[in-house]
Amino acid sequence: MTMLTYTLLSDPAPLAASTAGQARSTGTVYLMVTNTGPTAAHWSGNEVTLPVGEGTDGLTPDLSTIKATGTFHDAKTGGVRKLKVPTPAATGPFVVTDPSGVKIPFAQGDHLLLKLEGVAVAAAAGLAVVRVKELASRTTKAKVSTGFAVLPLVKTAARASAAPSGFRPVQAMVDDGDRLHLRWDGPADWAYTIALPDGTNAAVPTPGPLEWKPAPGTGPKRDSTYTLIATEPGTGHRHYLTTTVQVRTPTFETGVHALKVQGIGNTGSLTFTSVGIDVFSNTGTRGVVQSFSVVAERVNTDRVQGTGSRAGWITFPEGGLQVCNGNFDTPRIGAVFAESGIYQRQFVPGEENRWISMSDGGEISLERRHKDGTTSYASLRVSSLDTRASQW
Repeated sequence: MTMLTYTLLSDPAPLAASTAGQARSTGTVYLMVTNTGPTAAHWSGNEVTLPVGEGTDGLTPDLSTIKATGTFHDAKTGGVRKLKVPTPAATGPFVVTDPSGVKIPFAQGDHLLLKLEGVAVAAAAGLAVVRVKELASRTTKAKVSTGFAVLPLVKTAARASAAPSGFRPVQAMVDDGDRLHLRWDGPADWAYTIALPDGTNAAVPTPGPLEWKPAPGTGPKRDSTYTLIATEPGTGHRHYLTTTVQVRTPTFETGVHALKVQGIGNTGSLTFTSVGIDVFSNTGTRGVVQSFSVVAERVNTDRVQGTGSRAGWITFPEGGLQVCNGNFDTPRIGAVFAESGIYQRQFVPGEENRWISMSDGGEISLERRHKDGTTSYASLRVSSLDTRASQW
């Protein structure tokens, strides 16, 4: 018989037996010691023995994982006194005493709490019996007597929990990565984390809806894979699910490496050479580049032609350039049109220049500019002159 009253509690209640192949099930055990009678009891200590083993009557296979703390609570003053709980031997017991070695008087309403955290629960379900040895007396000077209390603790078989499933984007393809919306199905009391493509994790607030959205400005810029990490309470076992979202117009910050790029459907393509880019049509022949304007330091080409079907064109023979008539696909001499004249070179102060001048009155003259800035008519030498009317 004991002078004090003993109560045993667990969190979770009941404790879940560990399951092979999964993380060890853990829990916390609380021993509450109270004085429910009208007579004071002078407490000297307790020895708490947990059954060690993996069987149905064992509570834990290893006492070394347990963190033990003890406190005494005075109901009258509200004071709390920390008690001494040394690390036990391999099979126990946990010895609880006052650090100074004195007796503690338990008045009615006072209580002692022994907290055993990190209890690794045995594998077999069943009833574990915790034995408590009491050392106490009715008065301070009376001889300490010994009493025993036997307290049961239930271990249940681990319940199969509906594992999370259906991890998916609401839209498999998005125009804007910030509109990404992920959802899944699963138990509401599990802990959920989203593993992001950049290697960081984003916690999902619980309790709450089983969904996740990126913060503004942090959504994916291209096709990305996300991983849902679901942690089962009690056992700490983790489940992993992945899903991929596509971005309609992806962005690649560091570039794209490819030998060939082609449009969608029956379109042209680009290939990349050691010196630049080749453009091809949908039949594999040389293609067309269309642009409102082109700015280039140098252009190498055999022929330049206007956009019209009968537009004139220019070729580049060894001696210079040739203007060709747009009515013919083979070179035929074409016309050069100028509003005021055709000049030998740009005007540069102090340099000579020659040009053909055309006035509104229909006159054509050859003129020359001298180094001193004066002008004069230039001479024209011809081998023959045909004055008959002609037509291009």
